[in-house]
Parts: sequence; structure tokens; C-alpha cells
Amino acid sequence: MTGDTRAWWLVPLRVRGAERLEVWFEDQASRGWVAEHLGFLSAVRLVLHHRVDPPRYRYVIDPRRFPDVVEDDLLRAAGWEEVGTLGGKDVWRAPYEGARPDLLGH
Repeated sequence: MTGDTRAWWLVPLRVRGAERLEVWFEDQASRGWVAEHLGFLSAVRLVLHHRVDPPRYRYVIDPRRFPDVVEDDLLRAAGWEEVGTLGGKDVWRAPYEGARPDLLGH
């Protein structure tokens, strides 16, 4: 790994539960370590990239079992970006200032 990347092994097994993992992602992002893209190997070896001036991110691990194009379009329209998958679940993030947004930014 270079100075601008960090890797964690088996993060979903170390940080159990979707809400705790979301908070872990947000805590890492606040320190400048951001999940830029998650793929099928991210559940085993998760790589975060360093950003000098990262935005504050709210992460959400999507509980849906199957993707839904209409719902995905609504999330994107509300300012959410799909980061990828982690353990078979989609991970979304949204930058914010002020109060931490809920899933649809209300």
C-alpha cells in the first residue's frame, strides 16, 4: 500500500452489523480515509483512499435483497452515490454539511 491507501482485512467480520459498519465508514471518512469504490473482494480486503480535504459523508448499507431501478434512481436524485457492494449489499454515500441526513436527505 502507498501512503495514500490503507487496507483492512475482513472488515464486515470485525465490525458486525450494518449500522456499526456505516458509522465505521463515516468515522474513517472524517479522518480522510474514504471508500471510493467497493467490489466483490472488498468484503475480504477493503481498500480506503486518503483525501486531503474530504467531504463529510453519510454512508448507508442498503438492506434490500434485490436491486430496484426505480428506487436506485430516487436515491441518486436525492444526492446519493452508489459506492459498490460489500458482502452482497449495496453501499451508498452522500456528502453533507450540518445535520447528518437520513436515507432520502430529509
